[in-house]
Amino acid sequence: MSTFQKIQKGIPNTISIPKELELLCNWLDTHNYPISGYFELRADDGETMRYWLGVENLSNRFGIFGAGSDGSLYAFWINDEGQQKIVHLGSEGGQLYILADNFIDFLRLLAIGYDEIGFADLEQTISDWNTSQGFPPNEGINPIFQDWVKTTFKTSIPLKGNEIVSIKDASFSDWVHQQIKNIL
Repeated sequence: MSTFQKIQKGIPNTISIPKELELLCNWLDTHNYPISGYFELRADDGETMRYWLGVENLSNRFGIFGAGSDGSLYAFWINDEGQQKIVHLGSEGGQLYILADNFIDFLRLLAIGYDEIGFADLEQTISDWNTSQGFPPNEGINPIFQDWVKTTFKTSIPLKGNEIVSIKDASFSDWVHQQIKNIL
């Protein structure tokens, strides 16, 4: 079974799986890890969000497709308006962010090379962020992946994550906290 088939199997049919995810999986099957930073594609059994949120009836609004080295999750999320976004769920319940409105923008963000997108200062360039963390300036950057993103999708890689992520947008975090509050 291919990487894409494994991921697809764990995503509910309420989630629209973009073709770009399949292309990313195919890229990984050809090039192997690392993709960029510590990001990894990860298949889900379809049960993770039920345990993460503590609510069963919201699992169909999430489709997990990746993870960070600390257990953070990367997922598709359907908001209350029916819009699908790409989100980050921190492993300890924090770092709840909308990362992108579409998968190409997510790939552009991923290609920057931040070690952990959910914990990085997205207002800094990758070089500045790495230096502030005591890493070499180019740590986490995969030029082969960057070239693939640029050529395949005829796009550019931003210098800073905040060119894609609105770090002040708390709508996803607020939504998650409201769901948890509703069950308590």
